[in-house]
Amino acid sequence: MALSPDKECFDCFKRGFEDFVSRAGLSSKEFNKLFSIVEVNLKEGITPPLAGSEPWYLLRNASTQGDDIFLSEKKYFTNQMLLHYSELKEVFLTEESPESAALSASTWCNLIDVGQGTPLPETEALLNILASPLALDERTDFVNSLQSAETLLVLGDNAGETVMDKMFLDLTSFTGKKYYMTRELPVMNDALLTDAEMAGLHEVAELISSGIDVPAVIPAMLNGHALEIFNSADVILAKGQGNFEGLFGLNDPRIFHSFVVKCPVVSRATGMIIGAGVFSRFTNTGGNNADL
Repeated sequence: MALSPDKECFDCFKRGFEDFVSRAGLSSKEFNKLFSIVEVNLKEGITPPLAGSEPWYLLRNASTQGDDIFLSEKKYFTNQMLLHYSELKEVFLTEESPESAALSASTWCNLIDVGQGTPLPETEALLNILASPLALDERTDFVNSLQSAETLLVLGDNAGETVMDKMFLDLTSFTGKKYYMTRELPVMNDALLTDAEMAGLHEVAELISSGIDVPAVIPAMLNGHALEIFNSADVILAKGQGNFEGLFGLNDPRIFHSFVVKCPVVSRATGMIIGAGVFSRFTNTGGNNADL
């Protein structure tokens, strides 16, 4: 069962959509219309990624600033992370496990997120946190699981974070087939196929779109090639809170989640404080049952 919304989701969506509507050049009347849809969906218990899907569709079509209102931010953070790619790679190569170091960095790059209405970080501040310890850390289990795997699927999240995803796929010792799945249509600053290509991910993985207009991967909504790849993948790395919310409760041992906890709902679901870096399977319904 997907993660259910709670009272904090209303305030989070309100803050977010106030910014989104402003960026799209729309009026307060349009905001009220879009947010009223979100409110109804949340009251019906619809999981957050789905609760905002229709309003985002309407916002894209009504926007006077193009359908990808975070295009400039996505380009900026992707380019900024690419500028530091070579120096970071040199640092990671000095680590005992370069791929684990890259996995930690890609987890912390989940801070490049506008979903909770929080300001995007400055690049230097973000770089300073990349080596911070993760509060919940199952990277070793993930790396070990790749030793017997033939296929790896990475479910992408934010543009910019994509660059550190590329770093991991560049440094991993895994030699099997690699897939990287993006969002189908613009939503917040989540990566599309074009954003993944800008990050260079096409050089290290086969890029595929989810094919669904939701800021999460929800298996029941997938179809065609995306569903085939999801079902057949030996190991899945799900990036970001949106994918965590969409996959929550599946108890699928193939899936490892990588994100920074940014809201009370996910904090309660995981048992981790807001701001914690998390890399974990979460194969127990309701979150990880380890002593936290």
